[in-house]
Amino acid sequence: MAGLILKDILNLKKQAKVYLILVIFYFAIGVVNENSSMFSSMMTMVAVMIPITAMSYDERSKWDRYALTMPISRASIVVSRYLLGVIFLIIAYVLSILVNMVFSRLYTTENILINIASLSAGITIMSAIFPILFKFGVEKGRILMMLVLFVPIAFVAIASKLGISMPDEETIKSFIYLSPIIAAVIFLVSIYISLSIYKKKEF
Repeated sequence: MAGLILKDILNLKKQAKVYLILVIFYFAIGVVNENSSMFSSMMTMVAVMIPITAMSYDERSKWDRYALTMPISRASIVVSRYLLGVIFLIIAYVLSILVNMVFSRLYTTENILINIASLSAGITIMSAIFPILFKFGVEKGRILMMLVLFVPIAFVAIASKLGISMPDEETIKSFIYLSPIIAAVIFLVSIYISLSIYKKKEF
């Protein structure tokens, strides 16, 4: 398992400069606009995209076909990709908290709540996307992946236009407190679905 994750990290070295530029760019925007919550959100999206990039590299090189000739279980391949995403989401979470502490006027509790929400959202988004990618591949699954990302945003935008009232602050806080548990359940269900898909997949 550790070897599979290390393999993906080494492959991602090719894109390291791109991700570093993105981090610096969003950090600068957050500092200039004094909006550190935006930095947290964007770091979460960058973290979600990293394992998808790793899967894209594997797909282009047909690595899965080669890997399955070795004593590597399909379950290990699937779970390693989820763990890779979790690792980078945790890195984004810690980095966001540190940036918010140093450059933002957010109180500690508010800082932690914002980043818990971002981490839970990242895990949920990743969990929604991965079964699609395991089923259709990165290239064929791009349109469905975009739908997963933009449908919730479109729903909120339409709801605001229709005058549908948003939850009050206390309701939102209660949901944020529960969000890690909800995200963990969705995460485990997603792994189960992806395993079912990948075990039946032919390469």
